[in-house]
Amino acid sequence: MIELHDLALDAPDGRLLVQGLDLALPRGGNLLLTGPSGAGKSRLLKVIAGIERPARGTVLVGGHPVWPGDGVLALAGKVRLGFAFASGGLLSNLTLRENLALPLRFQGTPAAEARQRTEAALERLDLLAVAELRPHAVSASARRHGNLARVLAMEPDLILLDDPMEGLDAADRAIALELLQTWTADHACTLVIAAEEPHAFTHLEVARLQLSPVPMESP
Repeated sequence: MIELHDLALDAPDGRLLVQGLDLALPRGGNLLLTGPSGAGKSRLLKVIAGIERPARGTVLVGGHPVWPGDGVLALAGKVRLGFAFASGGLLSNLTLRENLALPLRFQGTPAAEARQRTEAALERLDLLAVAELRPHAVSASARRHGNLARVLAMEPDLILLDDPMEGLDAADRAIALELLQTWTADHACTLVIAAEEPHAFTHLEVARLQLSPVPMESP
């Protein structure tokens, strides 16, 4: 599902984050990206998703060339991609329910099926009570769960999650972890999680890849 060849990533300030990365993750595989803040975990997710360009290297998703190429446009209509950002990601002018339903409309999902999938995802993430509220009117935990619920409703082929447990209390973590366990057991989807604190994912059956900051060159 994901193939990376000689990948190099840089930060907005030009600092090199990752260099010479090779990776092959098969369809249905599960991967946990770990490493300290600034090691390039979030950047790597965005490069795989095709929304940010690498400094060098090749990215293929589902056999389709993302980089070099047209980025996320290369996956349109070919790979269903679900991405939950570490912060934000929900449209502020839509309710949580509308946020979940919007990608399904873009996919051309029949209205009855879209409603069923939206309601099921809201219930799974314990969001029905706040479904008619906009993101700014709900808690940070509810916004994080809203991002996960939107991914769930999409039934994607590839799921990219950026620190999905960060800031959640024990009860909310349990809800999120149960969903992640379901995804890891689903051989129809491929899951990549980026997290600075890997201990939260101890019970998940995932391969692990630790990213380390590239040492600064001496002047």
